[in-house]
Amino acid sequence: MHFRSRSRRRGSAAAHALIALVIAGCSTAATPAASGGAAVKVAFIAGQIGITFYTGMECGAKEAAKEFGVDLTWTGPRNWDINEQRPFIDAALANDPQGWIIAPTDPDALKGTITELMAAGKPVVTVDAPLGEPVELANMQSDHYGGGVLAAKEMVKQTEAKGSYLVLHMSPGLPDIGGRADGFRDEMEKAGGKVLEYAYPGTDSAKAAEAVSAAIAGNADLAGVYATHESAALGAAAGLKDANQSGKIRLIGFDAAPNQVTDLKNGVYDALIAQQPYSQGYNSVKLVAETIRAGKIDKAAVEHDQPTGFAVMTRENADEPDIKKFIYPSDLSACPTGPPA
Repeated sequence: MHFRSRSRRRGSAAAHALIALVIAGCSTAATPAASGGAAVKVAFIAGQIGITFYTGMECGAKEAAKEFGVDLTWTGPRNWDINEQRPFIDAALANDPQGWIIAPTDPDALKGTITELMAAGKPVVTVDAPLGEPVELANMQSDHYGGGVLAAKEMVKQTEAKGSYLVLHMSPGLPDIGGRADGFRDEMEKAGGKVLEYAYPGTDSAKAAEAVSAAIAGNADLAGVYATHESAALGAAAGLKDANQSGKIRLIGFDAAPNQVTDLKNGVYDALIAQQPYSQGYNSVKLVAETIRAGKIDKAAVEHDQPTGFAVMTRENADEPDIKKFIYPSDLSACPTGPPA
């Protein structure tokens, strides 16, 4: 899972200039023949580069760029932070792309910019997280609430909903992570489990470990821990190990980075909820390219909410061909040949 924190500050002019130089070297040239015409220019502003979830999304985006004749610029910040992301957007604006794909690191801060782009006839699709108001053409993200429900169902299967359960959230007010937490809580309570008050460790693994230690000390019946993102999962694993509770108290986490899958097989996790970043990257580029070539933005003709599903990965199924397709690529040399079936 992509680490997340939020800020609304803007970057400096010097940062803008530096990022413009970075963007200049990150364009993926398209073959015009792939789409039967001249390549269209699309800017893809990721939420957080350098992690395997977004590597998977980049794989899908660049494959679609080849197929649909897109001159794609891929860039973004190292951290999930609007203060770091905004300068990348400002720098891309100077290149005047015909269309945009943006992972909004703040649900409200980009509303004005995206509204203006749409009004200017430049289609915008958001991925991975929602805006506070649906002003863009479409949104492609995981069904986060549904993912939380799947995590709870797997937890019930492994523990029979007997005992109490800790949810490691991130920060209050995040609609995507909040959906993951609420889906788990609602399903667990429906099954008869007791869900403790959410812990909010942010992206600090040490704080997540502390929350797990406190939950163990305060709840003799603690049966499971659910981590809604990777940094929380790392801390939870450490907290369980320190208390000699690994394998006794169940741990379910989001995402399927290669190291997480290895840890799953080694007993650190008891299940992983794997997303489909490749599909989000591929489908968003395809939609923006088709909209540009249509010559108009027709929101009425496009389904706004286009959620992607999950796979529940366990030690028992992790090596099955259909499940292995969900493992995120370690780098661009390991891109899958297509999305999970």
